[in-house]
Amino acid sequence: RYFLRRGRGHLVGISSIAALRGNAAGAAYAASKAFQSVYLDGLRDLARQSALPIAVTEVQPGAVETAMLKTERPLPTVVRWLFVSSPAVAAQQIMRAIRKRAKHAYVTRRYGLVALVLRLLPRVG
Repeated sequence: RYFLRRGRGHLVGISSIAALRGNAAGAAYAASKAFQSVYLDGLRDLARQSALPIAVTEVQPGAVETAMLKTERPLPTVVRWLFVSSPAVAAQQIMRAIRKRAKHAYVTRRYGLVALVLRLLPRVG
């Protein structure tokens, strides 16, 4: 409503790659991120229907080296190298998506490939 009254704006939502697939270890987390993704889609559609210059960007980060990633068993080096980004790299890529007014961004960009694979794999159960 704020952006509609203002007549313009840019809303950025940080979701997660976890939004693409539920898992036993983080079912509630994945569900909350999936909700965010769908909600942002709805807001983007509302902005489009308003015909106002309102951008909605969804950012879906993968693993970022934060306190949330700390586990009792460290990740294998090759997994960390392939899939974990530093906060600085994540911030740079998020800012790039914001400047481009992108609809969607995976952070790091290699998670776009991970997302594709997750969409193609059959669901369990």
